[in-house]
This record gives sequence, structure tokens and C-alpha cells, in this order.
Amino acid sequence: MSGISRRQLLAAGLGAAGTVATGVGLGGYVLPLLAREDLIPGEAPTRALEPEVWEITDQRLNFVALGDNGSGGRQAMAVAGRMADTYANRPYGHVVLLGDISYYGNFADRYDDVFVRPMRPLLDAGVTFDLAIGNHDEALRYSDEGFEEIEAEVRLLDTPGRYYVKTYGPADIFFLDSSVPGLFGPRSSDQLAWLDDTLASSTSQWRIVAMHHPPYSSGRHGSTPRAEEMLVPILERHHVDLVLAGHDHNYERTHPLDGVTYVVSGGGCKTTKVGHSSFTAVAERILQFLYVEIDDDHLVARCIRPSGEIADRFELRAREGR
Repeated sequence: MSGISRRQLLAAGLGAAGTVATGVGLGGYVLPLLAREDLIPGEAPTRALEPEVWEITDQRLNFVALGDNGSGGRQAMAVAGRMADTYANRPYGHVVLLGDISYYGNFADRYDDVFVRPMRPLLDAGVTFDLAIGNHDEALRYSDEGFEEIEAEVRLLDTPGRYYVKTYGPADIFFLDSSVPGLFGPRSSDQLAWLDDTLASSTSQWRIVAMHHPPYSSGRHGSTPRAEEMLVPILERHHVDLVLAGHDHNYERTHPLDGVTYVVSGGGCKTTKVGHSSFTAVAERILQFLYVEIDDDHLVARCIRPSGEIADRFELRAREGR
């Protein structure tokens, strides 16, 4: 497969969706790779939702966290459909995107397929989307083409920058660029210093960090190298409540680690195997998203499958000792 990138191969594989669907072999390398993907077309959700009926106050916030959803395929549509159904019953005003929002091609070229079509009911309802940049969003790293990809996402999603903070009701949500060298490479000092200073000045009751690469994971990629050394001490020092990540295509929640709960919510359109580590509370290989409700100092989160089944539910109390 020399000379062909994984992204190029998978883009070509879009034309092989029928082969995957019928189980016809494409060779020892190609078929296993394509079988992990979400290449089969699906119907986009069409449910009409009542716009802007969610409640945000100084004490209340509902939002969804979704990772690794950028296929535009059947499974991505199923997850997006359940997100629309959830809004109908428990309205929310914001979606936290945990990276990998465009597979199989450039986001500008695939914007309608991977974002507008699956999210149309939520977009029409006025729901806003915030992005934590992930590795497929800058798959060519810091090349000219990689910069063009990121610039397209920032422009089309109206994102303030590569890393930033948003305040929603009682929560400050810190969006990080966890790509290399964004957070863990030689240029990481600026972003880490910004995070340290911005967390120190935060006065909100809840502090939530959103990023693509998980500090702790039992999935296919595993825990992110250097995160425990460079990032985790900052999170612990500033009493962060919750860290949301994607990258591994599964769901995993840790036990609180020095007060911080870490969640991998990367089942937006594909799944891969996940194990259990000493830090694991729950781990499943499933398609899913995370629905979060905050009421004053009480947080309830539910991991929801496309069927509507609740795969995990957990509660947190806002940390004391700010």
C-alpha cells in the first residue's frame, strides 16, 4: 500500500461500499480496514424539532458531546437521528464536537455530507456546535493542506480558534487542540500556558475540558503519550471536573482520578475494540453520544446508543476547594 495514504484509500473505498455490504473480499489488507469504516450510505434524519426550547440559566445547562462522527454513512446517520430524538424529549442548545468530524476527504468538500445532512434537524432548531480539533481534522499535520483543512472547519463552524473557552450557564468549557504539535509537541508551551492561566481565572461552578486525544484510554489507540506528564497536572491543580475526549471509537469512563473524571465518547460513527484498565469504570464497544445535564452543583450524564438504550449513567458533584 506504499504511496497511498490511509485517507486516500478510504476515500476510494466509498466506491466499494457495496462490496463491504455484501461481504465480498477485497484482500487481506483492504477488507479488514474497510470493514471498520462507515461507508454504507444511510438516510439523514428529517425530524422537525421545535427551535430554541432548551433552558440555560446561571445554574442550568444541557448539552451533548459527540466524537468521531465524520463519515456521513449509515451509522453516523443513526447516531444523529437519536440525537434529534433526544432533543425532542430533553432539549439541549449545544453540541461539543470531539474531533474527527470529516473522514474520507476534506471537510470543505464533505461539509454537507458529514455535517449539514446528519445535523439538519438540530441546525434548524438553532443548536450551536463547538469543535475540539482532532487528528483526522489535520491529517496532514502542519502541511499547507493540513492548515487549509483546519481553516475550513474554523470558518464553516464559526470556531473562535484552535483552542478557546466558552461559558455556558454554570460551566466553562475549554476546547483544546490536542494534535501534534499543538498540545504535546514542541509548540505545546503556548497552549498549555494559556490553559493554566485561563483555568486559574475561571469563576464558573463547573470546569469541563474537551479535546480529541484522551489522556486515559483502554481503546485501540490507548492513553495519549505525554498527556499524563504535561496536561494532567494542570487539570488536577485547577480542580477540573470532567474531561471529554474521542479518538478511540468506543465509550469509556474512568473512575475519578485525583478528582477528575475522564470520558472517551468516540462512537459517533464507527467502533473498535476496547479493554479495561485499572482506571476504567465502564467501557463498551458501541455507537453512542453523551448527553449531559447540569443543575446547580449536580451533573448527570447518559451515554446513549442509536437505539435509545442508556449504556451508562453517572453523576458528579461540582468540586469544592476552588
